[in-house]
Amino acid sequence: MPALPLTLATMDALAREASLLPRVRMAIAVVAQEVFAESNETPGYPLRWNLAKTVLSPTEEQAASMMVGLVVYPDLLAAAAAANTTDPVAMAAAITDEQLLAAIRAGWNAVSGVAPAAPAEVV
Repeated sequence: MPALPLTLATMDALAREASLLPRVRMAIAVVAQEVFAESNETPGYPLRWNLAKTVLSPTEEQAASMMVGLVVYPDLLAAAAAANTTDPVAMAAAITDEQLLAAIRAGWNAVSGVAPAAPAEVV
């Protein structure tokens, strides 16, 4: 496994950065609306929909609990590391809204409890 681009302490500081929290709350709400628009044939839809219903108006506590998983998402971690600082405010500012949305979309199934798809069997 490759070395982490930031120390665990620096990642923890980023996960607790107050300036990132409102953006995470809004990104969660945006992705929740996207899930509501999905077909009910989407794999894991009942669990995905239930999480969307639960976090449609995410509280600060819900957003804060998701921050730890978000900041270790590879693209967010890379963006924060590219800021070339350990200042959590500057690292948070280096993360784009699109990167936040992508990280939440990528983690939605795991947070909602949808199991990963089984790998296709090779015949």
